[in-house]
Amino acid sequence: MKNVKAYRTIGEISELFKIQPHILRFWEKSFNQIKPIKRKGGRRLYSEEDIKIIRTIKKLINEEGYTVKGVKKYLSKNKLDKIKNDGVIKISEDLDIKLNQINEYLIKARNVLK
Repeated sequence: MKNVKAYRTIGEISELFKIQPHILRFWEKSFNQIKPIKRKGGRRLYSEEDIKIIRTIKKLINEEGYTVKGVKKYLSKNKLDKIKNDGVIKISEDLDIKLNQINEYLIKARNVLK
């Protein structure tokens, strides 16, 4: 199982947000808040912080109708901590409890199969 804090590739981010990789590369150039690590050959690895910022940008553009210029203005006016907080997935306490129960069940099942 992949660690939640692990870095993710551009392909994984593209699939997660249903955004083409070229859009992510464009956003990376347009918004200096997105700072993936670049490995040999230019392979990009996005941190959890990058993912939160990308989620915020996607929401602003696709749901709230911001232009790229408008998002730049928004990002420049707001503190990075607020922007990252906006990009956090918010789930209810009930859902969090259920997800933890499912996770515990899967761990037990994996241990039985070993």
